[in-house]
Amino acid sequence: MQKLLRITSTALALAFLQTSASFAAQELIVKTDQTQLISISGNPGAIVIGNPSIADATVHGNKLFVHGRAYGSTNLIILDENGNQLSALDITVQQGGENNMAVYKAGARFSFVCAPMCEGTLQSGDAADFFGDISKMDSRKSGAATGKSSGETDAPGAAQ
Repeated sequence: MQKLLRITSTALALAFLQTSASFAAQELIVKTDQTQLISISGNPGAIVIGNPSIADATVHGNKLFVHGRAYGSTNLIILDENGNQLSALDITVQQGGENNMAVYKAGARFSFVCAPMCEGTLQSGDAADFFGDISKMDSRKSGAATGKSSGETDAPGAAQ
């Protein structure tokens, strides 16, 4: 009887470890401004991201596209339509791209993408005035692409 009890206890412990391992978070590394494709076993009902300013996700059927927004770490949990956990991911977003470069000058950082000419790019942690200037230029460029004049802005509640 004691041998049967020991085998049953071992089997239960192994089953628990296997179940726990299936819910253990997998690690995913994404580069900033890049996307990783993940296939999900089942149809997701909800995707929950710990910090959506670091990573974001788009669902298309049983495919999940994880977008790196800013470098850092967060997590993502995928639930099925009944609220059961399908998957969990620990996400690390790294500054990415072999053409990315950071220049440090007087304690401030300036980020560039060099392919082949170097152009300023927005990265969290850059010098505030550099970041602000690049952000303003990007807004003007987006405005021009959408047909807005340089003075137009999208005020909250404004008609589109």
